[in-house]
Amino acid sequence: MISIVKSVLGDSSAAWRANQPFFATAFVYVLVALAAAVHWNIPVSLELYNLAFLRAGSVVIVILFVIVSMRVLLERPQRPFPALWARLVANKLPNRIIIGLPVALVLPVFFSLFTSIKGGLSKIMPFYADSTIIAIDRTIHGGVDAWQILHPLLGYGLTIYGLNSFYNIWFVEMFVVLFCVTFSTSSGRLRSQYLVAFVLTWALLGNLAASIFASVGPAFVMPYYDDAAFSPLMNHLRTIDVTYPLWALKAQGALLANAAIGGPQFGSGISAFPSLHVAVATLNAIYLWRFGAMLRWAGVAFLIIIQIGSVHLAWHYGIDGYASMLATPIIWFVAGLIAKPWPRSTRIEIPSHSRSGLRTRVHGFLRSLRRRVG
Repeated sequence: MISIVKSVLGDSSAAWRANQPFFATAFVYVLVALAAAVHWNIPVSLELYNLAFLRAGSVVIVILFVIVSMRVLLERPQRPFPALWARLVANKLPNRIIIGLPVALVLPVFFSLFTSIKGGLSKIMPFYADSTIIAIDRTIHGGVDAWQILHPLLGYGLTIYGLNSFYNIWFVEMFVVLFCVTFSTSSGRLRSQYLVAFVLTWALLGNLAASIFASVGPAFVMPYYDDAAFSPLMNHLRTIDVTYPLWALKAQGALLANAAIGGPQFGSGISAFPSLHVAVATLNAIYLWRFGAMLRWAGVAFLIIIQIGSVHLAWHYGIDGYASMLATPIIWFVAGLIAKPWPRSTRIEIPSHSRSGLRTRVHGFLRSLRRRVG
């Protein structure tokens, strides 16, 4: 087993070819972000998300392992463990590790750097744009704030609680899709395009656009501007919170506390325009569109729910999500251009000399395992 793992992890050339566009995009982001951090004296931590990614990755791996195990056991094999290992090998487990592990190791560093920059956005550009964004948002929605339009239908406690639950599920959806793509071997071009688009979405929308259009969002206009425009919505959410606990209010309070402390914290940083929640949901909807009706419309429905939830939970103005829905397909197109040169083949494969050596080790391991079980 150890020799197999060493062989898998040792073949860095295959991983490099498959991940060239992602590495190049992430490297450029790291250079620009670090330069911005030095210029504006923004404290940086590169370890904020190590534990979170370890936990999220472990959960996804366990879920997939359980699914594969159940399928094998339903076939009632005489020797379950060798059959399970053979199925994992047939599902390209060594290939997935070679291709995905380097990306999985880079992602927590990327997110930690992103959060560090997001937490220091006010040093780059002090918050100023809320009044303008509110005015534009009201113009688009017929002279009222976006939340007021559907409030008669969605303002009930149980409905808001449901929106809050889906808003929490956003993290699950993001990690599941991201890890599945990271360890995918079915289409190198599509995988590469998604990973590049993922980095660009967070970098361009979550850092660059957020600093240019520095805004705090409805939940924070009172503490930052002493503006009571959204106090009716906030009071309504606090009333619901008495009966149906709303994680959004607790998270908003934590963000205010972190902003007062200063320095990078897990999940810290306040910014409204554009909405990253909606941007990632849009990116995933674009990616899932090609995988059949169930995933296609589930992605679209989830995007709509996240957009509505972002407004009714006071995270965002309506226009924050609209901007993300318009910008993300453009980012997806640009990512496709970046991913186009690599790889040439539509499938990611281990070089033949590595496959032969790996196949020999796998067969040897299976034979020893059969002897022990038998």
